[in-house]
Amino acid sequence: MALLQEYRQLKENFFIMGGHLADDLCQGALPAILAFMYVEGRLTSYADVAFLVMAATLMNAAAQPLTGLWADKRPRPYLMCLGMLTAAAGIMFTGLVESFWILCLLVAVNGLGAAVFHPAAGKLANIFAKQHVGKGMSIFSVGGNIGYALGPLYFTAGYMIFGLKATLLICLPALVMAVIFIGRNRFYTLATKRQENRVKRRAAAAALKEDYAGLTILLALVFARSAAMFSLTTFLPLYFMHELSLNEESAALTNSAVALCGAAATLIGGTFSDKYGFTRLVRLSSLLAVPFAVLFVLADNAVLALCLLIPMAMLYYTAMSPIVVLGQRYLCLHLGLATGLTVGLGITFGGIVAPALGKVGDAYGLTCVMFIIAGLFALSAVISLFLPKTSEERTAG
Repeated sequence: MALLQEYRQLKENFFIMGGHLADDLCQGALPAILAFMYVEGRLTSYADVAFLVMAATLMNAAAQPLTGLWADKRPRPYLMCLGMLTAAAGIMFTGLVESFWILCLLVAVNGLGAAVFHPAAGKLANIFAKQHVGKGMSIFSVGGNIGYALGPLYFTAGYMIFGLKATLLICLPALVMAVIFIGRNRFYTLATKRQENRVKRRAAAAALKEDYAGLTILLALVFARSAAMFSLTTFLPLYFMHELSLNEESAALTNSAVALCGAAATLIGGTFSDKYGFTRLVRLSSLLAVPFAVLFVLADNAVLALCLLIPMAMLYYTAMSPIVVLGQRYLCLHLGLATGLTVGLGITFGGIVAPALGKVGDAYGLTCVMFIIAGLFALSAVISLFLPKTSEERTAG
């Protein structure tokens, strides 16, 4: 009975999770699409692959804080539909073009769509989570994990039948979720207005203050994490192909393994953070991920590397939804902006670092790149030790 009641309270988070899945499926498919383009000779270097990832991530990151502010000005749940459809439009035509610069434009459009979706969706997920904020945000976040996991699977299955033209199939999940969200737009708008009025009254009564110092440390942590994970997912299929001698089809699915583990870990992280505290969980998971990252690079065969990759990914994703909640609590009067900053601005560093590591990979090999990524995991663990507790955690003791 208690589980049924909790489901009813969080059912809207499952709808938003579906939208997150459709949106991030587009981004999850991108590394697999680029890997097959590399195999077919449309892309000629690791740096080209990384540059295309940068085009998507930089547009995503630059636009997310702006769309977060836009979502905070007044209720705009329709931004979820707009974001999903734009993200899908950017990816679905990539398999049809030959020009490198048109590819750059298309993946940038994808990044813009993702930027429009996340702040509005993250704000709504927080609103509907209510007292179960950790679990509610983890349900929202796991949609992205599943989308990233299904992206390579979805595209690879289509590629085996249609070749690179399978990118056209990317739009289908986004179309389905857009229809659902259009039908619920008025309900979401009214729910957002009610919540914003409650927050204004609470802020006036309790003199709520935003913790900009805590937010700065949190963003530094997100920068280091995004540099590590975006670089890892960018080069992971190629690393398994060229350094660990895994066949092309199996290597293209390694990011799916990462994302599937991440989906389970995100739910675990949200549930435990409600019980044991958000900063505590972020610190512990960040520290435990480091030895697995080092051992992954030292592994000399694909099976052992995958066995080490799985716990590393799970520990990374355990901290994902708690980090978004921390940002929303440090910036408690601007939920959309907080989501845009933690999900979006942090991606900037990953987008900048990945092309630089592509140059390193071209010059010194992908093993060297993976050692640098392990170092970035270690840096994020160090930064996590300086995160301040939120006012709610200090009150709880």
